[in-house]
Amino acid sequence: TKWQAERAAAALGDEAVDIMTVSPQDYTFGPDDTIGIYFPVYACVAPDPVKDFARQIDPNGAYTYAVCGYSNYTGLAMQEFSESVWKLHSGYGLLMPDNTSVLGYPYDTEETTKEKLATACARMDAIIERIKKREEDVFDSYQGPNPEEDTKNLPGFFNSQLAVTGPFYVNESCIGCGMCEAGCPKKAIEMQDGKPVWIMDHCYLCSACINKCPVEAIEYGDKSQGVYRYTFEKYQKWLAE
Repeated sequence: TKWQAERAAAALGDEAVDIMTVSPQDYTFGPDDTIGIYFPVYACVAPDPVKDFARQIDPNGAYTYAVCGYSNYTGLAMQEFSESVWKLHSGYGLLMPDNTSVLGYPYDTEETTKEKLATACARMDAIIERIKKREEDVFDSYQGPNPEEDTKNLPGFFNSQLAVTGPFYVNESCIGCGMCEAGCPKKAIEMQDGKPVWIMDHCYLCSACINKCPVEAIEYGDKSQGVYRYTFEKYQKWLAE
C-alpha cells in the first residue's frame, strides 16, 4: 500500500502520508483538493483504522478516490467505504500478492508474487492516469462471485473469529529484536524478558509481525508453519530492476 500511494503521489505532484503516524486534525481540504485513500482489503471492507482516520476528516468538496489492494477479490469494499465514511467519486482495485500467512494455506508463491507485482506496475500507472481525469461514479475492481453477501458477512466473522491473538507464539529462533513490537499498528505486542508477548485478545491481523520477522520466529498455531510469507520489501529491488 505504501508503494502504491508513493508511486501515485510522485506522478500526481501530491504527498503520501502514513495515517498511522499523523493526526487527521492536521489536514483541511477544499473543492480544489484531491484526497486519495489507499488501503488493503480486509474481509471485503477497508480496515478499521483506515475508516476511523477518514471519519475525522471533512473532504469539504474535495475530489475523493480510493485504491484498494486485494489478493483474490474486493467485494464491495469501496462502495461500503463510500456509504459508511464519506462519498468516493471513484475507486480502483489493484491485484497484489497476499500476505495472509495465518489461515493454514498460501494464496501465493514466490512465482505468483512476481507475476502479480509485474502486472501491478502497469495497472497502477493506468489508475494514475484515470485519477488525473478525476473520473466520477466509477468503482473498478474484481468484486468476486458474491460481493453483497461477502461484504455483509465476512467483516464480522473476521474481527470476532480470525483477528484473535491467542494462537501467536514465538519459536526458539526468536532473537528478541523487537521489530514485531515496533511494527504492530494495534500496539498488541509487548517485549517481556526479551521476547514478544501478545497483550491484547484481538488485533488487526495485518500479518506485519509474522511476515516481517527477520528469522521467521513468529507462528500462528500450526497454521503458519511452512506457509509462504510475503512483504513488499522483499521484492522492491527486484521490481525496480
